[in-house]
Amino acid sequence: MTFDPSRRAVLGTALGLATAVLARPWVARAAKPPINIGFFTETKPTNLVRSQGLLEKATGQTVNWTEYGSGAEINAAIAAGGADIGFGSGSVPVAAAISQGLPVQLVGLVDNIGPAEELTVRTAANIRTVADLKGRKVAAPFGSTSHFRLLGLLKLNGLTQRDVTVLDLRGDAIVAAWTRGDIDAAYIWAPAKSKLLANGGTPFRTWDKLDAAGYVIADTILARTGFAEQQPQAVTALLKASGQTLDYYRAQPQQATAEIARTAGVSPEVAAADLKEYEFLSLSEQLKPEWLGPPGKPGRFAEVLRHTAEFLVEQKSIRSAAPLATYQKAIHTEYLKQALA
Repeated sequence: MTFDPSRRAVLGTALGLATAVLARPWVARAAKPPINIGFFTETKPTNLVRSQGLLEKATGQTVNWTEYGSGAEINAAIAAGGADIGFGSGSVPVAAAISQGLPVQLVGLVDNIGPAEELTVRTAANIRTVADLKGRKVAAPFGSTSHFRLLGLLKLNGLTQRDVTVLDLRGDAIVAAWTRGDIDAAYIWAPAKSKLLANGGTPFRTWDKLDAAGYVIADTILARTGFAEQQPQAVTALLKASGQTLDYYRAQPQQATAEIARTAGVSPEVAAADLKEYEFLSLSEQLKPEWLGPPGKPGRFAEVLRHTAEFLVEQKSIRSAAPLATYQKAIHTEYLKQALA
């Protein structure tokens, strides 16, 4: 997959820039600051935006990529001014951010998670029903979509955190705890999930019942409002690059999967299995009413965020949910439209 301009174009651009700088020496001083992006290690086509430097090539700017363990950590970084973009932030921390008045814009979606995040139980623990989780230790990154689903699973089955020891661990820590035998189950995404399954784990299907009960989860692209307003072209470039990686995966799945596997630290076979579990959304699909909707007409995903926030209030994770209009106003699809232009 190559998005590089030709050598001649690069040379021409370089000469043009050199001439401009000589004629107007203040241009260098006006260079835009680095773009700070928070991301997760996952098994997705969007990994290639980072590994291939697509945003750097599109904008000519330095991009600082920082890995985080959960969307809640990215929210904290955005609040502190340390992150401009949450690349792959889950719908749960996004709902929390909007509810708490964090200055953010929901500018895009990556996927409908579906079965890609699931409960994995230790086969030797003989956990066959949700009731068997009672008295067990189950891990998930707090404030994440996996945590949201785990708590929803307990609630739907009449269990509370008094019945189950729920531990706050990020993906790499979950794998380490599993290897030591410290936990009996975990709700997490790939590649951590794949590593548990390869080391004595069994999938425990919950996602379809949770989706039907309203515990829908998705991965998003979240922008700090100040950054989006000051650098809309960078937001548009990121969305365009994300769309290109999905197009590449759909057009050349075998080659793309091998590249994605390297970025996720798993084999191509594991990556292929992981990728099949996601419903990835193209830029045009995101603009449909069932998702984000076109500019000025927020789609039904705002209702997903509102429902998620109400659950977070029940769990005392946030103080209050905002009116539906607040989540609708946080959806900004003008960048998606521009990326498709």
